[in-house]
Amino acid sequence: MSTLDVYMNGHKVGEYQRDNSGSNSFIYDNSWLNSPGRRSLSLSLPLRPGRITGAAVYNFFDNLLPDSRNIRERMVARFKTQSTEPFDILSQVGRDCVGAIQLLPSGAESPDIKRIDASPLSDVEIAKILQGYKSNKPLGMLDDTQDFRISLAGAQEKTALLHHKGRWCLPHNATPTTHILKLPIGEIRSHDRVIDMTHSVENEYLCLHIAKAFG
Repeated sequence: MSTLDVYMNGHKVGEYQRDNSGSNSFIYDNSWLNSPGRRSLSLSLPLRPGRITGAAVYNFFDNLLPDSRNIRERMVARFKTQSTEPFDILSQVGRDCVGAIQLLPSGAESPDIKRIDASPLSDVEIAKILQGYKSNKPLGMLDDTQDFRISLAGAQEKTALLHHKGRWCLPHNATPTTHILKLPIGEIRSHDRVIDMTHSVENEYLCLHIAKAFG
């Protein structure tokens, strides 16, 4: 049985496990079940004692990863994981997922969510990270940023950085990122058409402001 400890906002909530047959399961930690602040990871993973199995477990953790098969395959190549399966990839990059969830090796020291461990980046370094996809490196995780490991869901190429004290920074260890950075999608070509997504960044900016206006 292989195990990853699952943390939410710095608190251990349970264990994500895979047995020798490849089946995925999740079990809430007893301390979390008895905590005044307890809540479920997802409505699909109800808060209760005992092992949770089935598609709900697989789908929850799978949805923490990029949708793009190409990006997943590049993550496998980058970190030498055994497969594109959620458990294998999250064992390498799960300490910084979108939201409050972190996955760490079983028994690893719990993350200190109040500590900021990061290196400020120059404009040149930021540009290099943003252009990482051109060198076939997934989500801006370059060869010379070994400690920078993130997982971002969705189909689009993107990366994430930490904005701290007015500077863009590369986070280390369990320090999470704060902002997702995207580049224009450009043209999407199929056998019979071309979809122009040159202004995808401006479109997303507008959509976010519309959503904000609605509260």
